[in-house]
Amino acid sequence: MFCWYIYLSYPCTAELSDGEAEDVLFKEAWLTYFWGRAKLHGVEDDIAEERLQFWISRSGQSPTSHDAVDVERGLLELRKLSIEQQLWEASRREIDQPSLASVANYNPNTDSEISL
Repeated sequence: MFCWYIYLSYPCTAELSDGEAEDVLFKEAWLTYFWGRAKLHGVEDDIAEERLQFWISRSGQSPTSHDAVDVERGLLELRKLSIEQQLWEASRREIDQPSLASVANYNPNTDSEISL
């Protein structure tokens, strides 16, 4: 049971059902994953580390109705900042750039030479 209307005014101690708790844990893991990737790729660099540490600190705790509200806000933040799109673009840039090692080791004389 969620206590949306009193969330800001009073502490809500409503227990989550098993399904709701599982959903919150999944979303916390999802948020940890996305902020970890954001940090790795330098996406939203000014807040990525802080958000990552916040979601890591939540792992392993029994979720509460406050956590349910927090994960929904966290997911909304991901959408508003277009984190998924930014990560996709960052990973495409990495894929599109030839690796320095393969360029440095490239030898044009070994490509499909036909010996006569």
